[in-house]
Amino acid sequence: MIYNGNKIIKGGVVNLAGTAETGERQFAQSRTYDLILTIKDQDYSNDLISCQVVSSVNSIYNIVKLELFLDPNDILVDITGEDPLKLSIVQLGEANPSNYDRLDFDLIYIKSGFEMPIRERSENISQKDRTSFVITCVVREAYKTMTTLVNKIYMGKTMQEIIEDLVQNNTNATLTLDTDNINTEVLDQVLIPPSTLSNSLKYLDNTFGIYKGIANYKCSNDNVVEIRNISKKLNMNQTFTIYQLAIDTDSLNIIEEASTKDNVFYTYDNILVQYSANSKMSILSKNLKHIVKPSDTLSYEIEQDLEEVSKEYGLIYSSRIPDKKIQFDPIIENRTRYYTNHTGYEKDSNFAISNITKATANIMNVSFRVERNMNLLPLVRSGESVKFNTEIQEYVRLAGKYILKSTILVFEKSRDWEAVAMIYLMRSNKDS
Repeated sequence: MIYNGNKIIKGGVVNLAGTAETGERQFAQSRTYDLILTIKDQDYSNDLISCQVVSSVNSIYNIVKLELFLDPNDILVDITGEDPLKLSIVQLGEANPSNYDRLDFDLIYIKSGFEMPIRERSENISQKDRTSFVITCVVREAYKTMTTLVNKIYMGKTMQEIIEDLVQNNTNATLTLDTDNINTEVLDQVLIPPSTLSNSLKYLDNTFGIYKGIANYKCSNDNVVEIRNISKKLNMNQTFTIYQLAIDTDSLNIIEEASTKDNVFYTYDNILVQYSANSKMSILSKNLKHIVKPSDTLSYEIEQDLEEVSKEYGLIYSSRIPDKKIQFDPIIENRTRYYTNHTGYEKDSNFAISNITKATANIMNVSFRVERNMNLLPLVRSGESVKFNTEIQEYVRLAGKYILKSTILVFEKSRDWEAVAMIYLMRSNKDS
C-alpha cells in the first residue's frame, strides 16, 4: 500500500521521499490530473465528479463516460444531444507545464441518464436540487469515420488494395495498415454490401481473413484508422511493463523506475486470473474440418489442428518453456467438428485461420488495478504488447508477454482528481 509517500512493509514504514539531510534516495508520488470539460462553449469542469475512458480491442473507438452533478432544470435547458463536448485530461506533476501529457477528446453525445427529484410546482425556485447526470460519449471524428456508408464491387484486387480504397476514398481519415502476414490472395470478385466502414472491415475479415492471424481495427482519437495483426504484436517490444510487487520487499528500484519512466507501472493489487481452455476447446474442438465451395469443384475440405494453428498464428507466448501449447483435458483430444456454414474463398485457408485464432485469443486472461503514478498515453493503446512481471516466485509461470485487451481509466474527484486504471490482458496459453 502506498499512502502519502510512505510504504507499509514488514517490520515498519520506509519513507520513499527521503531527505537531503539523511541522504536517502529522493522519490515522491507527485503526479496528479486536471480534467477540463466544456459543453457548448460553457465550462462544466467544476460540475464534473467522475470520468471513465474505455479502450478495448472489442471497440472500434474509445468510449467516455462523464458524471456531472447538476440541477435537472439546467440539464433539460442547457444540455442537449446536439451540443459538442470537449474533454481534456491533463497529467500534472512535471516542472515544465509544456511537458504535461494530455488526452484531448472531441466527443459526441450518445446517451444520458439522470433522476428528476420531486420538488415544488413553482418555477420561481432559487434552490438547486442537484442530481447525478451521466453522459456516454464516443470520439466525434472516429465515430463519423467508422460509420461512413460504403458500397462497392472490387474485381481482381488484393486485401490491401481493397482496404486502402475503402478508407482513403470514402473518409477523411488517415490509414495505418499493418502488412505483416496480410492476406495476399488476388480476389476475383468482392462485393461490399451497403454498410458502415467498420462492418465492411468485419465482413472482409470474417469472409476472407484480413490476416493469417488476429485482425484488430479501430479509429484513434486523432482520426487514424489503425488495422493491425495483433498476433505479431505478442513477440514485439512491449508498450509498457507492469510489475506485481511482493509485500515483504521494499522494491525501491522498481518504484523509482516507475517514477521516471513513462512505460513502467507497478501494483500491489491482487491479480485476477481466468483460464477457459476446456470451455473453448470443447466448443471449437481440437480437430477442425471446414467444408468450403470453390469454383472448380462441388466441395473442398480444409483440415486444421486448433492447437497448431494457435501456436503459429495465435497468441501463444513462450519464454521459459519451448514448444509451449494450450493446456486442456485429454478427453477433448479426439473431438472433431465440421464447419459447413462458410463458403470460403476457393481453397484458401486464411478465413479459417483468422476466425479460429480470434476465438482462442482470450483463453488466458489476467486483470489488475493500477493506482497513482500513471502515464496515461500507453494505457489507451489496446491491442499492443504488454509485459507482466511478478516478484512472487510462485506466480512466475504466469509472467511474460500479453496483449492489452482493454483498459478502463477511472477518474474520481475528492479534493483533487485521483485516477485508477483497470487493466485486462489476454493470450492463449497459461504458462510461459
